[in-house]
Amino acid sequence: MKTLLVLAVAVLSMALLSHGQTNKQETATPGKPPKAEAALQKLEQEWADAVKRRDIKKINGIQADEYVFTGPGGQIWTKAQALESVNNSDLEIDSFELSDINVRIYGETAVVTLRVVWNGRFRGNDISGPQRMTDVFVKRDGRWQCVASQSTRIAQP
Repeated sequence: MKTLLVLAVAVLSMALLSHGQTNKQETATPGKPPKAEAALQKLEQEWADAVKRRDIKKINGIQADEYVFTGPGGQIWTKAQALESVNNSDLEIDSFELSDINVRIYGETAVVTLRVVWNGRFRGNDISGPQRMTDVFVKRDGRWQCVASQSTRIAQP
């Protein structure tokens, strides 16, 4: 029994040590974000540009196969549904502005929060205005892919 307890403590200690080593934060150059953070900020901009241009190939590469979007009204969209809404012109974006992009990296997972102001329509209805978004990315084969997004309208005063 004592040997089993010592073995369990040793295994747990090794697991905790290895977990801490895989979650090291990059050090940034003063005034510049770490490489992974900068890459995800850039990817967010590229994604918004791709939606505006209806670049299905680019969007397809950013969204993981299991991607799911939760819209401001609580509706759930699969990747196929999200791509179709862009492809068939249900979603029309005239302009947008991204700001307040905050990236938190947890090993091979990242959570990105941002503010976006869209000017556009969804199925003919005006969707213009500010929103808060949360995107969850997973790093696979050396590249970041989004597995989940959630959008919340910011109430106008």
